[in-house]
Amino acid sequence: MKFAYSLACLPYTIAIMLFYSVAIHIYNALGGWPESIGTRGFPETLLFHINIQNVYLSYLLGFTVFFIPIIIIICSFVKKWRFLIKYLSIQIIGLIIFFLQMFFAPDEYVNWFWD
Repeated sequence: MKFAYSLACLPYTIAIMLFYSVAIHIYNALGGWPESIGTRGFPETLLFHINIQNVYLSYLLGFTVFFIPIIIIICSFVKKWRFLIKYLSIQIIGLIIFFLQMFFAPDEYVNWFWD
């Protein structure tokens, strides 16, 4: 049972780790926070890291927002699958926690991230 909860928490744990690892990579590679919007002048390794983050977060957000609610509704109608609802709900809670944790990140990075 604990393994299932850990597995359910894994996608957003990876998302938070990616979020902060890109922040650290940006700060170290540029010697500070970006002064403008975009990625002009960023090293190739940093661009690759940012692309990994963008793809991962895009797919995770899309899956959580569009598919998880549908899967929860389907599971609520099938008695054998109702036990999965708590694990699927962790994805929605993970999304909320992911957005809330941004309050702890440096403002300059969060502003760049949203732009």
